[in-house]
Amino acid sequence: MNKLLTTLLLFLIALSSFAVNPVKEYIDHPENTKMKYEEVDILTSDKYTLKSWICFPNKEDDLHRVLILSYGDTGNMSYWLRQTLEIVKQGYTVVMFDYRGFGKSQAFDTDENTLYYDEFTSDLEAVLKYTKSRFKQKTGIWALSMGTVVATNLYAEESFDYMIAEGFVASPKEITQKINKHLTKQMVLPPSAEQYEKKLSRLSLPILLFAGDRDGLTTPEDSYRVKFLNPKSDIVIFKGGHLQGFQALSKDYHGQRYIEAINKFYNTVFLENSTSANH
Repeated sequence: MNKLLTTLLLFLIALSSFAVNPVKEYIDHPENTKMKYEEVDILTSDKYTLKSWICFPNKEDDLHRVLILSYGDTGNMSYWLRQTLEIVKQGYTVVMFDYRGFGKSQAFDTDENTLYYDEFTSDLEAVLKYTKSRFKQKTGIWALSMGTVVATNLYAEESFDYMIAEGFVASPKEITQKINKHLTKQMVLPPSAEQYEKKLSRLSLPILLFAGDRDGLTTPEDSYRVKFLNPKSDIVIFKGGHLQGFQALSKDYHGQRYIEAINKFYNTVFLENSTSANH
């Protein structure tokens, strides 16, 4: 298969997966690993109960860094457990959760023709507040695809320390236009989408962006647009399509270069800059 055809196929696959598609059943669980974890319920401001897995590193490996996983619009948090496991092994505490209507979180009616719901921002806000109150550490959001929209919307209301983003959505309107054009669907956006670009322009925290060179949906150009708006951001380009960064950047273990890039970014932003400021 030539490169052009492969890129087109990856683009169409990404398009077809970009719609709210919650899955109730878990395909994996932390109890199937040797990882220490805690299962908690988190209550949102509008009284929805969210299921969360808090995954802890071994004490001797603990870097005292916290990441909240804000995944895309398909499946549930269990779909990202194996990637989370590798990050936890490298010393991070990772807070996983399901949006309302996903996994074992409280039921919520969704329509597959809706790109995302504003209520998901309320969900992430509740998890962020819980995490900040429990862990007195730098807290970042690991945002994937639609999760980047949720995280961007949240930052306008509740601050956090940094973002690790893959498949960054620079314009929900452009995403819906691509889907409607190529899949003859009529995707709709929530009311907040009108303000998204303004919120994006105010996204002033450190961001590490992962972008696939064959991602025709959330393109490298989208990530460069974010970098242009935010000088605190940096970009890692990998060979692959939408949300294939962990696999593409594997080496001796799954996601090795992905995690190493996160470590380097964190150290540069919070440790090296802090050292420079003290001299």
